[in-house]
Amino acid sequence: MHRLTALPPDAPPPAASHALDQDSAADRTGHARHALVDTEPGLPGAVLAAAAPVRKAMLVPVITALAIGTVFVAVYLAAFHAPSARHQPLGIAASDKVAARTELALNNAAPSGYTFYRYPDAQAARHAVTHDEVPAVLVADNRGTRLLVAGAQGPSTVSSVVAAVAEGAGRTLPVQDVRPLAAGDSRGLSVFYASFGVVLAGFLFAVSSYQIAPRLRLAARVLSMLVFSTASGVTVALIAHTAFGALPTSFAVVTLLVGLLAWASAAVAGALLRLFGPIGMPVASVVLLILGNATSGGILPSTFLPAWLSPLASVMPPAAAVRGLRGASYFHDAHLTGAVLILVAWSVGCLMVQYAVDRSATRRAGRAGARTGRTAVQL
Repeated sequence: MHRLTALPPDAPPPAASHALDQDSAADRTGHARHALVDTEPGLPGAVLAAAAPVRKAMLVPVITALAIGTVFVAVYLAAFHAPSARHQPLGIAASDKVAARTELALNNAAPSGYTFYRYPDAQAARHAVTHDEVPAVLVADNRGTRLLVAGAQGPSTVSSVVAAVAEGAGRTLPVQDVRPLAAGDSRGLSVFYASFGVVLAGFLFAVSSYQIAPRLRLAARVLSMLVFSTASGVTVALIAHTAFGALPTSFAVVTLLVGLLAWASAAVAGALLRLFGPIGMPVASVVLLILGNATSGGILPSTFLPAWLSPLASVMPPAAAVRGLRGASYFHDAHLTGAVLILVAWSVGCLMVQYAVDRSATRRAGRAGARTGRTAVQL
């Protein structure tokens, strides 16, 4: 015989009571945590369970996006709303009298605006311009007074120098462009656009990599980065070099520099994500997409940046890539070696940071596991 247990009149059966308790607990947990509904068919329950509470889900995106937007507006307006030259290189190939008069006039018009370099004749002046020693040289000889410029420096740079020299001389001077831009790059922005696109792609690669597989081993992540950077270099070279002719250097050089920039951008973003977790994404966007591109020199040279911003132009990956691509395209490979070294240093350095953080996390997990094992044995 089975022994029956009396239940209160209004009590549900035990199975039903257990189900109700589970449903009530689930409802309470859901409402307490996030009050979200499954608007995507087939969304895993674990994803919904891990969702943030409603207040956090509402406020964090607002704060993050507002902070990034504020930094972007502040940096770009500070850098470009009223740019003025600071120690802009300018060559002079003229007599001492003409050179002194020119330097005095430009210094009076823009104190600390220009740094002057003397050249003995027009041939030396042309060599300096075509090898990216200076963007322009004032030449005064038996053929007259004229200004040799490198149009490949970009219209903004050339126009500012031409206007300043004309003001200093008190008249408009003939201008000879001894290093013009490629026919497919009339505004001189192809280098900047190619670099900016690759930096953005490197940032998105790192974010998606850590979102999809946050615990992926570093060796596998490096292999993925290698595939990404190689594909980026070849793709941009096919577009900018082969299809549009906007970067008049070799296909191999474009592939190398763009690939290294993609690798460095992904490595920087990955290191920041590994160090700071979710906060690493806005930090990486500020470092790479805002500071990196603002100081790249693709829009204006570093000599037109504010004093607090211009030092970054000598070390940031986008600036190194822009200098390398521009130098290889127009100025007899000027800055190419330096650009490669900077990009390699960023890539290797950030990978070493990730490796060190991974090793540290592994050691901490091992110590925690050992303590748990000892506690279990004692119990």
